[in-house]
Amino acid sequence: MKSVVQSVLFSMFLLSASSQILAIDLATAYSKATLYDSELAAALAGRNANAEGVNLARSGLLPTVALGASSTYSDFDRDSGASDGYSSTGASVSVSQPLLKLDTYHDFKASEFSQLQADAQYLEAQQGLIFRTADAYFGVLRAWDTLTTTKRAEEAFKRQWEQAKERFEVGLIAITEVHETKAIYDSGKVSRINAQQQLDVSLEVLERITGQFTDRVLTLSPNFPLSLEDDKSLDEWEKIAYANNPQMLAAKWNVRSAESAVKAREAGHYPTINAEASYGYSDFDGPSPADDQSRDSSIGITLSMPLYAGGGVTAGVRQAKHLLDQAEQALTTTQRNIRVQLRSLYRTLRTDVEAIQARKQETVSNESALEATRAGYDVGTRNIVEVLDAERQYFVSLNNYSNAIYDYIINQLSFRQVAGVLTEQDLTNLNTWLKAPVNVGAL
Repeated sequence: MKSVVQSVLFSMFLLSASSQILAIDLATAYSKATLYDSELAAALAGRNANAEGVNLARSGLLPTVALGASSTYSDFDRDSGASDGYSSTGASVSVSQPLLKLDTYHDFKASEFSQLQADAQYLEAQQGLIFRTADAYFGVLRAWDTLTTTKRAEEAFKRQWEQAKERFEVGLIAITEVHETKAIYDSGKVSRINAQQQLDVSLEVLERITGQFTDRVLTLSPNFPLSLEDDKSLDEWEKIAYANNPQMLAAKWNVRSAESAVKAREAGHYPTINAEASYGYSDFDGPSPADDQSRDSSIGITLSMPLYAGGGVTAGVRQAKHLLDQAEQALTTTQRNIRVQLRSLYRTLRTDVEAIQARKQETVSNESALEATRAGYDVGTRNIVEVLDAERQYFVSLNNYSNAIYDYIINQLSFRQVAGVLTEQDLTNLNTWLKAPVNVGAL
């Protein structure tokens, strides 16, 4: 007997360990997402492309070296019938270095600002993936809690319906109460079906981000801290957001790039100066011209002054100024949007904490009301419909309490994302509060 008990306990331990190993946590989900997410990969490719754009723009300021070679043969037929011909070979090398080329210089500066803009956009994609992973993961937990609650409610409604049928059969209640309990039971069944569908959708969303389907996850610990430890004022958070929000940074660098583009187009009116050097070797072999070898070398400075280009330079300046105005207006819009989002989330987080406490107390009150209603039903002062209403209110309050906790977590992450300070460490901190593994596909 002892060996049987030990075998059962060992099997339970292995089952628990296996569930722990197979269950995915938030940190693992994010690790998989970084390797699979196409939005992050696209942002990285864009950043790398902009980096090469800087190299391309810089090349216009660096020396250019050209090497040339030739070999020709010429044949002349004279009236006398004689034929003369000669061959020539040659080679040359030339070097050109821009000394003054302001349009190219400002194009180069614009490309550098565009690179910084791409860096900010990549940072935005990283923070976006952090938030989307957490939102999808806790979306699964939220749906799981909702399904669990609705299933408990369905089972409770079913028991009340079965009890109502038994009481009707012995003549204690009217048939109307049986129908009423059946209607509420059917409603609970519909809620459970909808909750199951929402859980399936949530699992698909998580798979879309991680690239791997799983129905085993770690759930949130009941000891998760539900309080704000923040000593910064709203004005301080605004300054942080303006300095760190990736959208804000990208908009700022876009303005700087547009300013340099205006200078580059204006420089189309200015002269350009190049330093040039060349060396050439040629060899002629034949009677005409006479055999000869020559070596030529030159070094000098050339100046080019544009006078008229069909109005293209002026049109380019106007176009660049319009694009600069567009970039400045976009920056203003971004700043205003960030301000509204940050202030809204700042206040929401503070009401979230109070709402969670209120929801928790609501569950306690509804549970007490349910017990009192059941007691009244037992002594005949309450009817079955009142009991079902009390049960329904209790399960609704349980679901509202669970949702309030997940709303608080997601709003916290959203606030940090708007402030521009959301990092992988935030997921690591949340991950420490994920404990018990569950198979959400088991129900």
